[in-house]
Amino acid sequence: MSTATQSPQQMEENVLGEIGKHWGVALLLGIVSLVIGIIALVWPVATIVVIAILLAIWLLVSGVFEIIRAFSHGLSGGMRALLLITGVLSIFVGILAFRSAFEAVEILSIFIGIAFLFRGFGALFMGIESKDGRGWNIFGGIVMLIGGIVVLTWPGMSLATLAWVCGIWLIVIGIFEIVASFRIRSMAKKLASA
Repeated sequence: MSTATQSPQQMEENVLGEIGKHWGVALLLGIVSLVIGIIALVWPVATIVVIAILLAIWLLVSGVFEIIRAFSHGLSGGMRALLLITGVLSIFVGILAFRSAFEAVEILSIFIGIAFLFRGFGALFMGIESKDGRGWNIFGGIVMLIGGIVVLTWPGMSLATLAWVCGIWLIVIGIFEIVASFRIRSMAKKLASA
């Protein structure tokens, strides 16, 4: 029977049947999330260092690509210079981050703090300019600005807290994914026997 002639219920059953065939993928994702979450809680410092090293790798790779993009056709001189500068800076900061784990963690905290500040200013200005959700945007902007200042002022404590929050979040998501995988398998079995 073609999809055009199937009822919505039949289409839903077909989709659920296909998903049910691969319930193990959801189970695997849940187990991986759970394990990574537990690792982040048990070894928050090591988790932060791994994330900082991944950031350093990203900086090196993105820096190389920025430099390559700078030599693309059709770019203005200003854009070409901007890409070259950001590429070189990314590579430089990435190399600095690889020199020691401490420097990598400092760079990570600076990135997070600056990102919070930019997001905070963006939300604050959006709240000032728009009428819809003005209060929430201003409140969210102020909270993000405070978060950025806290991260930049006390980077070690902030990153340890971030590792804990991520660990708890991954554990919760892992548990939900594991439960969902067994529910998917159960529903697919019911459909197959019907």
